[in-house]
Amino acid sequence: MKERAINPYALWLSSIRGVGNLTIKTLLETASCAEEVYHMTDDEISMCLVDKLKRRGDATGKALSIYFAQERDPFEEAERLRQKGIGFVSIEDDCFPERLRGIPDCPYGIYYIRDLPPDDVPSVAIVGARNCSSYGREQARVFAEKLALNGISVVSGMARGVDGIAGRAAVNAGGRSYAVLGCGVDVVYPEENGELYDILKERGGLISENPPGTKPQTKLFPRRNRLISGLADLVLVIEARRRSGTVITVDSALEQGRDIFALPGRVSDALSDGCNFLISQGAGIACTPESVIEHFYGVNESGTDMFEQKRKERNLRREDLSGMEKVLFDVLGCGEIMEPDFLIGRMESILGKHIDVEEFTSCMTDLQMRGLAAEVGAGHYKGIG
Repeated sequence: MKERAINPYALWLSSIRGVGNLTIKTLLETASCAEEVYHMTDDEISMCLVDKLKRRGDATGKALSIYFAQERDPFEEAERLRQKGIGFVSIEDDCFPERLRGIPDCPYGIYYIRDLPPDDVPSVAIVGARNCSSYGREQARVFAEKLALNGISVVSGMARGVDGIAGRAAVNAGGRSYAVLGCGVDVVYPEENGELYDILKERGGLISENPPGTKPQTKLFPRRNRLISGLADLVLVIEARRRSGTVITVDSALEQGRDIFALPGRVSDALSDGCNFLISQGAGIACTPESVIEHFYGVNESGTDMFEQKRKERNLRREDLSGMEKVLFDVLGCGEIMEPDFLIGRMESILGKHIDVEEFTSCMTDLQMRGLAAEVGAGHYKGIG
């Protein structure tokens, strides 16, 4: 997990049962930060909420919840979370995702395992039907793979169908893949994507605004969807019916000012109704992955597609490598920081044989000498080019 210091008071405030974004926002109109809320008296909390929340009974109940929560030790809670390998950032922190700060109903805080999508890297949310067709499955894989190869982060909801396929394809291509969950980050849902969950724990990221241990609930998924689009610069719809959960994500994306692209389909296919409708309403037409990639990178002065140029340059570098070096080069991808154990495991899975540390070190050293890999910190590596 990328180490970020946890603000104990923000974590404490975010985890109080029954106290949501609206209540926290109301408190912070009086207090300057979570730490001040923690030190407020019962009367101060009550006056703040009763004056500003419409329903006096609700305000009194929330005030009592906050007052009794002050008996908990924020620093102990932060340490327990850290020991579980779970991170937390709040809107009070500089490292809070910039994309989320400006969205309507921005979460006060989010939990994550391993990492969050970088602010300075393009990000695409790939969403679509759970019961997708063979056409949808293949296109989700192709788009996610090519976006990942071009250094674009892929965000999904890790649901069955399009979401899970896209998340897995991005990882397999050596790219960045992040899943926003409608439960706690320590809860695997759906169970059929348990393998993907485990992979994202090691390489990628798992994100939720719900406290750890929260079980999946129907009411949590529409709110989850606004974070999927919120963490992206563009939402790509692979397959969707006119009335579906995917459309909720699109509605959130439009409200947030995100760009929408949709994969066209046959007019006789119900699973393409939503996509074709979005296109008729002005969404970008995602005929190929390059059409989405060009949206971010455009074309160079000669008119050559930047993705195609980058792919050719990468393939030229790859041609001079030995078989094992090529596998390591492919597993490294571009830009993602990885640990040796993960890299060796991925290489063994691809090659179908055991790789000892000496073999790995020799391959990595050669890639570094060629300028195709770099060591980041102590014993972590990333691909270049």
